[in-house]
Amino acid sequence: MLWQDITIAGTGAWIPPIRQKHEPWDKPVDTRAPSMATLNGFTSIAASVDSTASQMAARAGLKALRHAGVTGADLSLVAHANFQDDDHFTPATYLLRVLGGPDTTALEVGAASDGGGAALVAAAEHLTARPAARAALVTAGVRFLPERWQHVEDMGHLAGDAGAAAVLTRGTGFARLLATAQAAHPQLELLTRARRMPDGSGRPLLVQETGFMPYIDVLTRSTRRCVETVLDETGVRPEDIARVVPIAIGAEVIDLLLGAAPLRLRAADTTWTSGRHLGHAGPCDVLVGLDREFRSGTLRAGQHVLVVSFGVGFRWTTALLEITRDLVTDGPSGRSTQK
Repeated sequence: MLWQDITIAGTGAWIPPIRQKHEPWDKPVDTRAPSMATLNGFTSIAASVDSTASQMAARAGLKALRHAGVTGADLSLVAHANFQDDDHFTPATYLLRVLGGPDTTALEVGAASDGGGAALVAAAEHLTARPAARAALVTAGVRFLPERWQHVEDMGHLAGDAGAAAVLTRGTGFARLLATAQAAHPQLELLTRARRMPDGSGRPLLVQETGFMPYIDVLTRSTRRCVETVLDETGVRPEDIARVVPIAIGAEVIDLLLGAAPLRLRAADTTWTSGRHLGHAGPCDVLVGLDREFRSGTLRAGQHVLVVSFGVGFRWTTALLEITRDLVTDGPSGRSTQK
């Protein structure tokens, strides 16, 4: 889908302290053979010990509003990518209370790890449908509590905590949204049905036992279709893309998703080089990656940025952006601890 006059005007991220892969909460150092997550390139995770997912999203949202020069009173919508927030059962209204204005509405976007990308599309649709709206805020937050996600490493990745955000405006931002594409393969939803063994033991989700590799053909085909769609609609060539911001799901998976035509990229050619240190932060991944790129000071007017996202369920979102003015170095917004 092509977009007219929808721009990103600010981004923000909140990253809790980084823990080395085997720096335990309550476990001894692991001396076994390397796990699939290690082979997949993960080195560490961001782990929150005191902030909830929604609190991290709120802090990131405040950073994004300041980056954009927008206030809560300017917001027409808060679209929050939510993923099993046990601390806030209505996280979007919490964010509305702390960040929104009197005329702001809020909703949760529950698309698992594709939530950040899906929320960008929801916000763009909102601004397009309401010409009088001035700005929309996209937020995402996730906290993977060890007692619930202790088996996630068996899927081949490490789960990291984070909050992330972006402000969308009509025509005033520094990155224009050119096109988006979305896809779904609901035949695989059974992989994420909660289940327990008769004795109450076992892992909640089947995908935590199988990982992604048995379904890599489906993942690759849908990713390729979404990427080809935004390139075909805009006439942008793969070689014209300056940055690729993929979901931080691991080097092996990213290599397979992006290694074929039309991109022919490896994980090392993308923002995965920073994501590997934070862990897979679910719906925050692509928003954190965009924040890092936009604040790096290396992007110039006319360059293109491609966002590639997917989440269990399974759903995909791809977005193509064009930088409209040179971006100065602003420094990463995300660390919760100051040097």
